[in-house]
Amino acid sequence: MQTGRPFPIFQDRNDIIWGEQWRERIKGAIDGISFLIPILTPSYFRSHMCREEFEAFQIRERTLGIPRLILPIYYVSADEIDDAAKYPNDMATILRERNWSDWRELRFPPLESPIIREQIAKLAKTIKQTMVDLRAEIDAATQIGLQTAQPSPSMPSYTTEFATLKPMIVGNPLAIPVARGEKYSASALKRVQKQSYYIYTTKFDEVISPRQLMSPDESLRLHETLLKAIRAKSLEFDDAIENGTAGIVDAANKQDISISILIDNSGSMRGQKIEDVAVWTSIASSIMSSAGISNEILGFTTKAWKGGESREMWISDNKPVLPGRLNALRHIVYKSFDETFQEADINFSTMIMMGLLKENIDGEALLWAYSRLQRRHAERKILVALSDGAPVDDSTLSANAASFLHSHLQSSAAWIRSLGEVELYGVGIGHNVDTYYGKNSPIIDENQIGPDLLKLLTLILRHDTQAVQ
Repeated sequence: MQTGRPFPIFQDRNDIIWGEQWRERIKGAIDGISFLIPILTPSYFRSHMCREEFEAFQIRERTLGIPRLILPIYYVSADEIDDAAKYPNDMATILRERNWSDWRELRFPPLESPIIREQIAKLAKTIKQTMVDLRAEIDAATQIGLQTAQPSPSMPSYTTEFATLKPMIVGNPLAIPVARGEKYSASALKRVQKQSYYIYTTKFDEVISPRQLMSPDESLRLHETLLKAIRAKSLEFDDAIENGTAGIVDAANKQDISISILIDNSGSMRGQKIEDVAVWTSIASSIMSSAGISNEILGFTTKAWKGGESREMWISDNKPVLPGRLNALRHIVYKSFDETFQEADINFSTMIMMGLLKENIDGEALLWAYSRLQRRHAERKILVALSDGAPVDDSTLSANAASFLHSHLQSSAAWIRSLGEVELYGVGIGHNVDTYYGKNSPIIDENQIGPDLLKLLTLILRHDTQAVQ
């Protein structure tokens, strides 16, 4: 009525048929709509499904580069909104900053009452005006060409020492164009091919919790295996853990820090290497949590080898030339900023699950981790990316230029550093990653991942850039 055009509404309570694949249904709806209108109640902040919806829409906002698509309605008083100090919650932090409507007093009048009709009309007017504004912004964004990343004048000193790469990058690398919508269009693919990096389809991508990847029995079995490994490493490296704990606690003193560790979950990490990473990121997260450091542990891989469903879709479209990224992403949240270490403890064992480790599309994973960290309210925001080599995805590399994934990782790292908001450290596990993260990126010994990682975190927290290198 406000726009004079059709405005379909997806309501997840009524629009999901029992037994339907609800995750795919919601994702398909999110890909096709413009706004999320969350109804804020205490249960909203406890719902895993609501969090998935919210995070998917955050990705959509960041893809468009416009953080104005979530329009909350505050319906029932929630501690997470009213008392942030006592009940910290990352979703509530974002929602409090939005242009939200307070409908708490409107729960009781009948739906047809004038005051409710008036509020609905105001909401519709807000949506209409936002649509007008967004159209202007999106039209303007399509005119932005490629530009070289330049360091910000306020950028910390570590960036000039690490960021020796000067690749060409898009003005907003978070706005990655997608070639295929509901149907294949040659003109749409041609349009996105003007960019240096693009995606064939995001239909099968997922951000997932470890609890969704295995049964409770398998989770407990793997957790028991990991705990045995943690006990063994704790005995073997007792001094290193004691020194690392003291160093991290001392370095963190009186600092307001949020730190994210992004872990390469590719096939080349298989075996002892990934077990050691699971053990030591668990230990490091426990130490940081005890020291009062807000921390998040993330992983990235793909859902399939050699493209999976994304590649099958491309094949069904008769294999158009230069399709862009051609595999489905699997991004894993082992521990979110919002979880305590005790709540997330069991999740670390998922890293050693058989069949998890596949291929690695590092550039998009880096931007994903950055987008989660960037919205934290902390004086220092630190992103540590652990990798044992180059980005590799056979399906993507076989259908695009050989440098397609490499250049995107370089550009993403350079762009993050250029903003100066987040301290980025690319860390090689037994391999040099200077090519992607800049000269003198640190390397940790794959035979003593734990002691090196704890020492590295201590040096980063101390701002000791020279020693980090």
